[in-house]
Amino acid sequence: MKKYFRASMLLMGLLFVQSTTASAQCPIKEQIMNSDSEGDSGSSTNRTEQNSPTTHTLIIFYDKKTGNKPLIKAIKKQGCTLLYKYKEFSGVAVKVDEKHDVDKAIADFKKVKGVTSVNKDGIMQTQ
Repeated sequence: MKKYFRASMLLMGLLFVQSTTASAQCPIKEQIMNSDSEGDSGSSTNRTEQNSPTTHTLIIFYDKKTGNKPLIKAIKKQGCTLLYKYKEFSGVAVKVDEKHDVDKAIADFKKVKGVTSVNKDGIMQTQ
């Protein structure tokens, strides 16, 4: 009988810990739930506000065989700042100067030898 009592108390304790952990992992639950009721116009406004500080940051991927030397030269030539070199995959994060046009910089970086893709940095939300 003691064995069953201990097992049931352990099970209840685990369930309690799991439920409190799950609620602690989502502190912005109300914001998420309320954004769905506002419709698409409210959530798209939030996306623009979140992406606006990162519009001058680009993520550039390059071919590993070609290497990053032509890309690094182009970054210096454009007057951009190298923020990060990714170790896991062939890519870099670059900050375009506020004075320069980001779309023009994207077009210029796409022409660099070995560059496979150029993307604006931002937050992607899936629903």
